[in-house]
Amino acid sequence: MAAKPTARHSANITFHDHLVLNRWLLSLFHKQDLPTLKAQMGGDDYEGLAQDGQSRFFHQLTGVLFFGEGTGLSEADLRRYDLNVVRHWQAVTARRNRHSGHELQMKYFQYLSLIFSEVYLDWYFNRRDRLLAELNAQLNRYRENLGAEAKNFSPYAEQELNKIAFWNATGSGKTLLMHVNILQYLSYFSDGTGRGKPDKIIVLTPNEGLSRQHVAELALSGFQTALFDKNGQARNYTLNIDDLNSIEAEVIDVNKLADKAGDKTVAAEHFAGNNLVLVDEGHRGSSGEEWLKRRDVLVRGGFSFEYSATLGQAAGKGKTLADTRFEQQKKNALAHFGAARQSDLSKEQKALIPALPLTPAAGANGTADGGHGNLCENGAV
Repeated sequence: MAAKPTARHSANITFHDHLVLNRWLLSLFHKQDLPTLKAQMGGDDYEGLAQDGQSRFFHQLTGVLFFGEGTGLSEADLRRYDLNVVRHWQAVTARRNRHSGHELQMKYFQYLSLIFSEVYLDWYFNRRDRLLAELNAQLNRYRENLGAEAKNFSPYAEQELNKIAFWNATGSGKTLLMHVNILQYLSYFSDGTGRGKPDKIIVLTPNEGLSRQHVAELALSGFQTALFDKNGQARNYTLNIDDLNSIEAEVIDVNKLADKAGDKTVAAEHFAGNNLVLVDEGHRGSSGEEWLKRRDVLVRGGFSFEYSATLGQAAGKGKTLADTRFEQQKKNALAHFGAARQSDLSKEQKALIPALPLTPAAGANGTADGGHGNLCENGAV
């Protein structure tokens, strides 16, 4: 019988310890931290492909990992994930390789990011009930492990599984990760058939300068893309995941989203639907939590990937789901009771705040990033 984990001392606890999804993914590889997994992968010494078309990282991993019944990750699964990653990587780098004259190879941290994405998307689309159960079981182990130092995370709910975030250092190639994530998501969305597509593919940025950069990068990978034009005509197109030129992405900066349409803004509800949303440094583009509310409108009914070099710092200062819900309920209380300030509320009215509904903008799953530690650090989702 495995020994019950002992509570960690607060002096040894860092933000990384609160990443619950990260803990679960590492556990599938029988690891507790990323450096240990990196060491067994051999780092960048195993870049490139083997003669059988699998990555050399795959062969290195299968040589050191234990695949047993009930472990959650089989060798067949990892083999399939690896082939998917290789295929998508080759698709988004083909034009770049021709332009540069040399072949881009995945670094170990890019490979892990994409393998972890494969795991999550496979479970999200094909084993969602089990994914939910596994994450809540991991949440319980996290509480046991950290004891009083554990954050007050609410249990996972199915409607909250459609947002994950990657914490990648500057220069780690997260642009290419984003492009491969698009193909990974579309493949699982269409059940591998290549048929069917989200309502929209949206890249959300903190400013117009970064929006223009993303348009150029997406085009370089072979995607159809343009800055969002509120006066443009919607285009009915046929998507084929084997042809990047048939995949259309709209790029918009968060400052152009508003609750209502204006001269230079568009109502976030304009984008509501079953969207794939890719958010780059979203927390930098707008003050407070307004960008979170508008992002949630875009993601409602769909799925989002988020990418940041500084998301760890932002999420580390953020609130849990319960905290965010209560903050929203406190704001609602002013309108509900006709008060101008929190200090105007009576003791009895303050006692009723936890029972007040959330606003439609926040929704039942409105949460600050990292609300459950759904954060990926350098390939740890």
